[in-house]
Amino acid sequence: MKNNLKSMKFLYMLFIILSFGILVQTPLIDNTSAAIYTLNMVSTGDSVFTVYLDLDTTAWTRGTTYSFDIGLTVNAFGPGIDEFFNIILWLEFLSGLWDYYDTADWGIVDTEGGSYENTFYYVPDESTPDTFSLSIGAEFFETGYLLTDEWNNYVLDIVVSDPAPPLITHPIDITYEEGDTGNEISWTATHDSPDVYSIYQGITLVQTDSWSSGIPIIYSVDYLLKGDYEYTLYVWDTNGKSNNDSVNVHVVDNSSPTINSPVDISFEEYTTGLYIEWIAYDSYPASYELKRNGAVIDAGIWEASTQLRFSLDNLEPGTHLYCLTVTDKKYNSAIDCVEVEVIGTAKSGKNSILATIISVVTLLSIASIFKRKINKVIG
Repeated sequence: MKNNLKSMKFLYMLFIILSFGILVQTPLIDNTSAAIYTLNMVSTGDSVFTVYLDLDTTAWTRGTTYSFDIGLTVNAFGPGIDEFFNIILWLEFLSGLWDYYDTADWGIVDTEGGSYENTFYYVPDESTPDTFSLSIGAEFFETGYLLTDEWNNYVLDIVVSDPAPPLITHPIDITYEEGDTGNEISWTATHDSPDVYSIYQGITLVQTDSWSSGIPIIYSVDYLLKGDYEYTLYVWDTNGKSNNDSVNVHVVDNSSPTINSPVDISFEEYTTGLYIEWIAYDSYPASYELKRNGAVIDAGIWEASTQLRFSLDNLEPGTHLYCLTVTDKKYNSAIDCVEVEVIGTAKSGKNSILATIISVVTLLSIASIFKRKINKVIG
């Protein structure tokens, strides 16, 4: 009897090494499909059981909660065995960054086909490596015989990966003259599971749609006013991974203002109410300067499409050269000159004629006086 008790104690304390089972892995359609991994085993008590792991994904994104359902199913009890109890299921992260995970609950499986299951949750963060492996195991009592999992003998290597985000090209920055057309940004993104994209101008959403791997995403940047702009493309894949790229667009004003060219002017002295009128245009007008015969006679600020009118009153007879220079805010300028001829007036001519007549009359008067004197002397 004592020998039998010793044998029973020995059996209770003995760790039984479970035989290797057959690993069955459900094929993955893509890297976001759920996967079931199973280990089919036979205990030393001849019970047939399965340890399994059901992942809700084999590809994860940091900050998202994922579940790992692990369980034990008794397919058939061995002779004289009618239950599994004090069950512990194990889930181990093999990256070396985590401890073992196990259940805090004890369960009993007392029917063939019955199962015990528990769910673990994990939230990967920035400390989580891009890929890691998992292993599962079980420890339980089998109707008085202590059966324990020999962990290293039942490593189920399951790779769970952080899928790479889409790749995206980086177009060069764009500079173009205001008013030019045909300016566009062309990005190309690649990924096995493309989803949607969004384009922002600064913080403003300007376009969103679905995208296809390798097909350019094109956005026109025509008709912008002079200034600096930033356009950012965000692309997502079906795993929730994203990537982005920004392109700067510089719209410049290198064009000189346009200015009309009034005809040259000719008028008589003392004529009033005449003027030169220029019309200049530019999107960004700034200043003007008027010169007469090389000397500045007026300056100021001008506005687009505004008439610039300058009086020609009180000019001295002669030829005068008026030149107007208009400048925009980018220091582009344009110049136009008008020649003004002032002719001596008819009034000045009449005075000369009158003086001539007076002189002639005076001379005739003098001649008449001399004639009378001469006649008197002779008579």
